[in-house]
Amino acid sequence: MQKLIFLTTGDAGYSRSWVYYSGIKQQDMNVDFIQIDENNLMKSFKKIRYQTTRDCIFVVMSPSHYLVPFVRFFLGKKIILDAGWSLFEGTVVARKKLGFLFYNVIKIYLIDFFASAIAKVVLLESRTQMDYYRKLLFINKDKCFVLYTGLDESTFHHIGSMALPVDLFKNGKVVLFRGKANPEAGLETLAEATLMLKNEPITFWIFSPGLKDNLVFSKNTLIRRDYVESRGDLAKIFQASFLVLGQMSSHVRLERTIPHKAYEAAFSGKPYLTSRARGILEIFEEDEEVFCFTGGDSKDLAEKIKSLTDHPTLSVNLSTNIKAKYNQVCSQKLLTDLFIEIIKQKF
Repeated sequence: MQKLIFLTTGDAGYSRSWVYYSGIKQQDMNVDFIQIDENNLMKSFKKIRYQTTRDCIFVVMSPSHYLVPFVRFFLGKKIILDAGWSLFEGTVVARKKLGFLFYNVIKIYLIDFFASAIAKVVLLESRTQMDYYRKLLFINKDKCFVLYTGLDESTFHHIGSMALPVDLFKNGKVVLFRGKANPEAGLETLAEATLMLKNEPITFWIFSPGLKDNLVFSKNTLIRRDYVESRGDLAKIFQASFLVLGQMSSHVRLERTIPHKAYEAAFSGKPYLTSRARGILEIFEEDEEVFCFTGGDSKDLAEKIKSLTDHPTLSVNLSTNIKAKYNQVCSQKLLTDLFIEIIKQKF
């Protein structure tokens, strides 16, 4: 197979594409990773051109979509855009960043449109995401493929040395939320649920960079607003948890996306409680592999948390089943093999 070159303006390990890059690297295949300096795009691409041939296959990693035209001009036609989702959805639909006179709306849509039109292959995170993406950007079905995000398992195999706070375990079972404080998260719903469960033997650990101070949580809630730099430490946090919470809002984007924390929980074999949406249910079956509640309903969330903490057999079954489903459909090796098959089919 031709040499694969993964390109991004982000850091190593940041993009969802890193799961496939790492998986291919572990198979000792001909692959390289290049981080491009955004401040010196022309210089960076000219340097890459002298180091590669036009037979190479270039993978533009999410969310560096705007690099695709540069790759086409300087490097060749063999381009895979690992979009995952559109920038339009992530910025405009989810974050409502419209810009002055809708400048962001127009700019981001055009980046998505031209990147997708130029690339030979576009990879999306779910079937519902692919349907939405194709309709939004008028993309030919033949170039679109679903490839679940998965997890770089090598980073979760080694448990870190992070010292967990003693208070984490003083009040019984640990319920974890890990993720950014964005509209999909539904942290307002969680805050209300913690107050409803303030007398239960539960400790909530919320690890959320950007979480605002105006939300009121119960006293049995520990909050950290910093990033976990070590993936090993993140693995340790998951292992210490009894239950992992997914996104808790009723945001429309949850119909198409599968949060990264779902893969982390599945790989770790932890029960996963999330708002009910087509995205997550595309992989995992409700009541068998994941537990669901009505997004935005704090009472329903509190009742489902209590149900899981009160019924150990239910949580054990969910834990066993979600781990089994992960191994069946979205392990790193399976996703890497599918990625390679797509390349063989299209190139």
